[in-house]
Amino acid sequence: MSDEFLKVARQEIQSEIDSLNEVFLECIDDEQFYKKSKEMEKHMHKIKGLAPMMGQEKLGEIARISDVILKHIANHGVLKGAHEIIFESVQRMSLIFNGDADIETDDFRKQAMDTYPDITGL
Repeated sequence: MSDEFLKVARQEIQSEIDSLNEVFLECIDDEQFYKKSKEMEKHMHKIKGLAPMMGQEKLGEIARISDVILKHIANHGVLKGAHEIIFESVQRMSLIFNGDADIETDDFRKQAMDTYPDITGL
């Protein structure tokens, strides 16, 4: 990847993470979160696609898991605890994006699978 692509992609991902954080300022519970789920899924989907192209596999994996949950919410309605788990995913993505190499994806995937065993694709 060219340096210019990486620079633009980094800016885009930062913008998407910032947008996700802004949505969380407007949502305090699962019901409000459901109403914003389609908007959030668009941001998450973009991160899911860009991150692996930049060599940010961990970031992409957390975005992928979160994207699955958000699509489920958009298609099926309020999902208990989703506000908290997606908030945690955004916090993890921020840490990874800012260079915290200690953040792992396996524990997040397990948490998502344990919390939502009926959602396929986690």
